[in-house]
Amino acid sequence: MNRICKRILVAGAVVACLAAVSIAGTAKDKETDGKVWDSGSFGIFVNGKRVGTEKFTIEQRSTHESVADSEITVDDGHAKVTQTAEMRVAPNGDLISYVWKGLSPRKEQSTVEPKDQLLVEHVMPADQKKMDVPYVLPLSTVILDDNFFSHRELLVWRYLATGCVVKPNEGRMCAPTHFGILVPHQHTSASAVMELTGREQINVKGKQQELNKFKIESDGVVWNLWVSDDYKVIKMAVPSSNVEVVRD
Repeated sequence: MNRICKRILVAGAVVACLAAVSIAGTAKDKETDGKVWDSGSFGIFVNGKRVGTEKFTIEQRSTHESVADSEITVDDGHAKVTQTAEMRVAPNGDLISYVWKGLSPRKEQSTVEPKDQLLVEHVMPADQKKMDVPYVLPLSTVILDDNFFSHRELLVWRYLATGCVVKPNEGRMCAPTHFGILVPHQHTSASAVMELTGREQINVKGKQQELNKFKIESDGVVWNLWVSDDYKVIKMAVPSSNVEVVRD
């Protein structure tokens, strides 16, 4: 077993569970016997300046469905924005529903849900007529919406559950894996490739940490993610846009 596999197996029980549900979820109103996998907040930085916060909770419900619930607030000195998102996922990883809401500076909403084994988005712009946007995408498509960075953590978990195999005497081996993704806020779909690139020492809030490094690439844009041994994203960075996201 190589060094990366030894490190990444620390939370093997979590990965075994995620293999059954594909991703965990988040919820404000917890159901009885639900399991919270992660909760907290990410600070959002552009050119080194903090411009926003995403609060999130990641929970598996007692019904075995998962719910991902997030709220983002941004104030870059020019505009103040508040948005929420809730993603509900079946035990097999298929999307049950995704609801995005813009609360300020104007009220908007869009919902993605299954229709005839494909996906459709119901868009409700502020003071405009509702419209439907159909997608020729399977229910297993990954949601990676704008601004909601916890969605990237969910993709890390799905990758570990589906993009890695366990071999006798070798441990868990991970290879680059392609995912179909949907970005509801942009009404676009794309393909993303995720891979585990190794271990790296980085400085996080003045302290050196050795973390697992993952890379996501889509449409020529690269995201670097540094993940702890208990599968929590500690830091993300988009080098091309000087964006960094750091767990509070």
